[in-house]
Amino acid sequence: MLRHVTLFCLGATTLWAQSGKVRKLLAEADKEYYVSRNPERAADLYKQVLSLEPSNQYAAYRLARCYWYTNNTEQAVEAYQKALAISTEATDTIYLDLGIAQKKLGRYPEAMQSFQEFLRRHKTQDILRKQAEIELEGCRVAQRLLAEQPAYELFALAAVNSQASDYAPALFVVKSDTFLIFTSHRTGGQSTARFPEYGEPTYSDLWVIQLKSDTAFLGKATGKVQNLGKRVNTAANDGGAVISPDGLTMYYSICGQGKYHKFWGCSIYQSTFDPQKKEWGPFEKIEALAGKREVVTNSRGKKKLVPTYDAQPTLSPDGNLMYFISDRDGGLGGTDIWYAQRVGKEWGAPVHAGKIINTPFNEIYPHVGRDGKTLYFASDGHPGLGGYDIFRAEGRLATWQQPQNLGSPINSSYDDFSLFWARQDTLGFIASNRPGGRGRDDIYTVKRIFRPKVELAVHGTVRDASSKLPIPFATVTLYEVQADKLIPRDTFNTDQSASYRFTLEPGKDYRLIGNAPEYLANEVAVSTKDATKSMDLEADIDIYLDRIEIARPIVLQNIYFDFDKYDIRPDAATELDRLVTLLQQNPSLRILIGAHTDTNGSEQYNIKLSNNRAKSVVGYLTQKGINQKRLTWVGYGESQPLIYPELSDADEQANRRAEFRILGLDFAEK
Repeated sequence: MLRHVTLFCLGATTLWAQSGKVRKLLAEADKEYYVSRNPERAADLYKQVLSLEPSNQYAAYRLARCYWYTNNTEQAVEAYQKALAISTEATDTIYLDLGIAQKKLGRYPEAMQSFQEFLRRHKTQDILRKQAEIELEGCRVAQRLLAEQPAYELFALAAVNSQASDYAPALFVVKSDTFLIFTSHRTGGQSTARFPEYGEPTYSDLWVIQLKSDTAFLGKATGKVQNLGKRVNTAANDGGAVISPDGLTMYYSICGQGKYHKFWGCSIYQSTFDPQKKEWGPFEKIEALAGKREVVTNSRGKKKLVPTYDAQPTLSPDGNLMYFISDRDGGLGGTDIWYAQRVGKEWGAPVHAGKIINTPFNEIYPHVGRDGKTLYFASDGHPGLGGYDIFRAEGRLATWQQPQNLGSPINSSYDDFSLFWARQDTLGFIASNRPGGRGRDDIYTVKRIFRPKVELAVHGTVRDASSKLPIPFATVTLYEVQADKLIPRDTFNTDQSASYRFTLEPGKDYRLIGNAPEYLANEVAVSTKDATKSMDLEADIDIYLDRIEIARPIVLQNIYFDFDKYDIRPDAATELDRLVTLLQQNPSLRILIGAHTDTNGSEQYNIKLSNNRAKSVVGYLTQKGINQKRLTWVGYGESQPLIYPELSDADEQANRRAEFRILGLDFAEK
């Protein structure tokens, strides 16, 4: 599957400065690449150019593109890097192409650097910049999803996969027999043309195999794969089939009106199953779903009305709603998902499925879940782990919730697509070109991993920090810690018992923040990242609150100053940060910061020194985002020593301290 097309431009002076042999080789290589579409042969010619002119960046870049299109991604990365080593200034698109190749190999940090460099250089707000932004976000999404525990396991479907491309699996049942129908480029079909770079038929057919037992889902089935024959398949691309709920009608796409090198686009066709003969009848085009568009066919501007690309149909469980992909006018770009509703025996006009699931790039292979309200599809326009990722979205028609990435291992850094659930979210099939398969694309069984349910909860009591007695009618808020942010998840209003309880999820960090009238808020950290079985996190996780006492001095522990100095020492930061948290949790508090000195020096000097110390604390708090209007400061000098007389250096250090007093609970941000 080709994901993107980028343009590469070098100065016009490049070609005339080359030797005649190099110019001839480049012309021949470009012809093989652009006209004959034989990247393997073109790669050999670009290599010859580089052997004669190692600094020919155009040849290095085109060699990288040849490697990319023949799935030699590791070599493509090396060739892109060689092109950049020749010159970093010739074109910014090399960085985009390099990043995409690095991402395909799962080298997400390297890919992020390449995408960021492209975005730094490429200021035009165009489709390439949009793609780079999506790819960059996809790298971040990938690293997050790969850190999660996998919910599924995959098995290669050995009974089906060949050395060619196999994809788009779907099940259908005839009486008590279950069949898997799929699309394949294997030999033995109706196509005689070959991909030069792959050695397999250029055009696909529909194939079928009977599943003998449940072991078929795990790739252990035995049976003969059969071509559906000329009544269904043509000499062009056929595939992407879905069977109606009654098992009697098959909808699929035929491209080029069944002929290659002559016609445009693809259209959706139907075929009817004969239960007596156990065979599918002749195909019939569904005209109501067929799109048209005008194209320019020659250099003189001649125009022609041709079919659009309409393919990969899927049905709702009742068979009355069809989703499919199309590049017809009215979409956002690439291929979008459209839908049509059945009215009697006819299909209504197609309608665009909306901007929530569709993007300016490509959405492919929609599939409706058995619940009728979940759409699964593949896309390279939503941030994901690789090229095409599989997503799910709740909704219907053109109204959808935001799509969710299905994560690893359903998705990989390669192309993953054509999901089909036999049992929704439990057992199904996908296709992928990830390494380790037998052919270019292979079909895999997807099976949910059933683990014992881990039930986690935290509960305790909100108590007075001094008396240890419960504080009735307190409030406890549960926050999830994500990076440096606290995301509120739930709030518990306690009763007379002052007890609270929350259900937690595995693998997360939480904060519990307790509040009560006339008390300072306080927090407790809770983590479930090491939880592997159900457990109760009670463990005396009580939340202790300090009663608010106006004007009572509260010494800030470890906020001490060096002799004759007023700068904040590094060991004071932790305690001051706790004060910052206290002020953030209690936004109505106004406080007075007081600072003290030892008894050395004159009284006038110590007043000045303590004022500077108090101002240093206020400055630290305001730098952390605390509104300065909430803060008042005063220097007490040597007038309020904790220890007198001072008999040691430790006594003097204890007197060089800072404290705060609560002045009121009436501050409000304007």
